[in-house]
Amino acid sequence: MNLIALRSPEFRLYFIGAVANVNAMWIARIILGWLAWDLTHSAQFVGIVAACSLVPTLVGGPFFGVMVDRADVRKAAYCTNISMILCIGALLSLQASGMISHISLVLVSLAIGTVTAAHHPVRLSLGPRLVEKEHVSSVVALSALNFNLARLISPAVGGILIDAVGITIALIITVVMFFPNLAVLFRLHPRALEKHGAERFTTAMATGLRYIRQRRVIVVILLSTTVFSIALRGVLEVLPIVADGAFGRGAVGLGQLGSAVGGGALCSAVYKTLHRSSRPANTDALSPFNLGVAIAGLVAIGLIGNTQSWALALVCAAVLGASGTYFGVTMQSLIQTDLPDDMRGRVMSIWVVVGLGATALGAFLLGALADIIGLPLSSAGMAVFGFITLMSLSRYIHRDAT
Repeated sequence: MNLIALRSPEFRLYFIGAVANVNAMWIARIILGWLAWDLTHSAQFVGIVAACSLVPTLVGGPFFGVMVDRADVRKAAYCTNISMILCIGALLSLQASGMISHISLVLVSLAIGTVTAAHHPVRLSLGPRLVEKEHVSSVVALSALNFNLARLISPAVGGILIDAVGITIALIITVVMFFPNLAVLFRLHPRALEKHGAERFTTAMATGLRYIRQRRVIVVILLSTTVFSIALRGVLEVLPIVADGAFGRGAVGLGQLGSAVGGGALCSAVYKTLHRSSRPANTDALSPFNLGVAIAGLVAIGLIGNTQSWALALVCAAVLGASGTYFGVTMQSLIQTDLPDDMRGRVMSIWVVVGLGATALGAFLLGALADIIGLPLSSAGMAVFGFITLMSLSRYIHRDAT
C-alpha cells in the first residue's frame, strides 16, 4: 500500500490541515465560475475568468519556485494561506456590497491566480520534506487522494450553498475553512535544505532549468503535460457552459458536474494510493487505452448537450476526471521520486506552470471556439489534436522511465 507517509506524525498533521484548505479552494472555484456565468451568460467570459485564475502561474511560477528553494517553506505556507484569505475576503466584500462587475471579477481572479502560483511550489516542496525520501511517492498519492476527495465533495457543496444560502454566505464559509490549515503549520518541522552558499536569484533559476534540460524524461513529461492539459483539462475549467449553457441546470447542476469529475478522479487517486510505494515504473497513463477513454469522454461531453441526457453528461465528466488524475499523479510521481529537496521548488513550479498554464490556454480556446462553432466541434477538434500528439510522445516516456 502507498499509505506509509501517514506514519509520520508531522505529515499526518499537514494532511489534516490540508483537507479543509483544499475543500475551501474548490468551493471558491465553483463560486468564481458561477459568478462569471451568472453575470454574463457568455461561454467566452467564463473561459476568460478561468484563464485569469490560472495564467499568473505562467509568469510567476518559476520565480516563486526559486524563492521556495531559498526560503523557510513553513513561513511561505503561512504567507500564501493568509493571502488567499484576503483574496476571498475581497470577493466577499464586492459581493456583499453589490459591486461585482466584469473588471472586478477578472481582477479578483488574477489575484487568486497569483497567490495560487506562489502556493503550488510551497505545497509541492513542504509535503515531501516531512517524510523520508523513499516515501515521497506515498506523499504524492495521498495528496492526490485529498485533492480529488475535495473535488468530489466540494463542487456539490458549493452548488448547494449558492442555491440554498446565497453567494455571500458561501464565501464566508469558504474563508473560515482556510483557518484550520494555519493552525497546524506552526507544528511542522520540514527537513532542512542542504546549504550551497549564497547564490544569485538568476543563477538559481538557471540551475533549475539546466537540471530539467539535462533529464530527457522530465522534458518529455512536461511536453506531454502541456498537450494533455490543453486538449483535455481545459474543458474542466468551463463546466458552467455544459451545466447551464447546454442543460439549463444552474448552480446545482454545475456542482453535480464538478462532483462527477471529482468522483472519477477519486477512483484514480484511490487506485494510485493503494498501489505499492516503490518507484513508479507504471507509465501507462499515456497508453492508447487511457488516452482513448479520455478522448471519448471529451468528445461525448460536447455532443450530449444535443441529447439532453444529464446522466450521460455526469458519466463523461467522471471519465475525464479519472483519466486526468491518473495521468497527473503518475507524471508527478515520476518527477518527484528522485528529485533533490533543494530542487523541488524550482522543478515542480515548472511542472505546475506547464499544467495550469496549458489548462488556462485550453479553457480560453475551448470557450472562444464554443461561441463560434459550438461545443461539439470544439471538443472533437481538441480531442483529435491531443490523441495524435500524446501518442507520438508516449514512447519516449516508456523508454526513459522504465
